[in-house]
Amino acid sequence: MLDRGEFREQVIAQFLRPFLPPCYGLGSGEIFSSDGQQSAQVDIVFFDSVFSTVLFQNDRKKLFPAESVFGSIEVKSRLTGPELKTACGNIASIKRLPRWRADSLDLLPHLRFGVSPPLTGGGDFRNPYLGIIFGYEGIQATSVVSQLNAEVNIDPADKQMLPDFVFVRSPGYMIVRCREDSTPVPPGQDFARFGLVQTGDDTLPLLFVTLNLCLGQMRLRGPDFDSLWRQIVQRLLTSGS
Repeated sequence: MLDRGEFREQVIAQFLRPFLPPCYGLGSGEIFSSDGQQSAQVDIVFFDSVFSTVLFQNDRKKLFPAESVFGSIEVKSRLTGPELKTACGNIASIKRLPRWRADSLDLLPHLRFGVSPPLTGGGDFRNPYLGIIFGYEGIQATSVVSQLNAEVNIDPADKQMLPDFVFVRSPGYMIVRCREDSTPVPPGQDFARFGLVQTGDDTLPLLFVTLNLCLGQMRLRGPDFDSLWRQIVQRLLTSGS
């Protein structure tokens, strides 16, 4: 079962790789935050392959600092009700990891454009964790929508921990976050419910377009290595005195 699961993940990763810019890395493993919290095992992680410091880079399972991660995909052979609940839990384990917010003034993970009055800028939210579920096959779309909207109603304050998108290749549908007027909502913004789009044979192309759209709008803010270095050195100096 483990081999089959990894095979499914590799198929999707290999499908996506030719259609994503090389600055977006694809890997599998766990994500950790600077305060020691850690995610569940993640099927596919989208990370910054240029500036990030990924641990065990050459291993099959890697460790990703939260600051280096754009988002993830949970891959299922058949998306059932219980599998949907498990996938939602794995995505929530990532979305709960703390990190500094990035905005439009973050040009690169370690380069921020500074402004002072009367100039203004930033303040927007450019690094929400993107959470996607993909199923090769799945239960009826109405069942998935009902289950997700039930989760929204159970705990509205925690709804941002839910997936941003669900794609199921067969029978072919996409589920998105929406406002009350059914307008789609991008990751990180407030939403009222989940809505259904029947995508048919366009499901995989729409997955590719959605990923490029979301990733292209995101910015990352790197960890504060200067502060981390000072903390470590100060602790070592204190312990040795």
